[in-house]
Amino acid sequence: MEDRLLEQKDEIRKIMVQMEGSRKKILRPHFLDLGLTLGMGQPRILNQLCRKDGITQKELADQCHLDVTTLSRTLDRMEEAGWLERTVHPGSRRSFFIRLTPEGRKKALRVREHFERLDEQMCRGFSPEELDQLENFLNRMQENLES
Repeated sequence: MEDRLLEQKDEIRKIMVQMEGSRKKILRPHFLDLGLTLGMGQPRILNQLCRKDGITQKELADQCHLDVTTLSRTLDRMEEAGWLERTVHPGSRRSFFIRLTPEGRKKALRVREHFERLDEQMCRGFSPEELDQLENFLNRMQENLES
């Protein structure tokens, strides 16, 4: 019984690693075509700003699961590319709002389309109830990792 449990946990870990590799393999060519630098969180940043534009750098870092220093360097590059702009937060001169430029919004919408297509592909054949159950299981795993 204990051997089977160890095998199951090992298999779950392997599947999660394979899934992440497959996700990257599918998304990589699309993001490279958009001129994005991979491994720096640019797609996640654009996707998040597409959902909610005009948020602080700290909020963006939290929502993208990036440390503030890494995010700051990535935002510098994205700002130089003309995809976003930073404006001083009216309540704090040390805090900035991050907003997409028109060019950045076009890019962000394309990123979002690729993420949505991938989500559809991954969830094909699952009922809404199964997706609820899967979400609950994955959330529990994440909570276990954070505790």
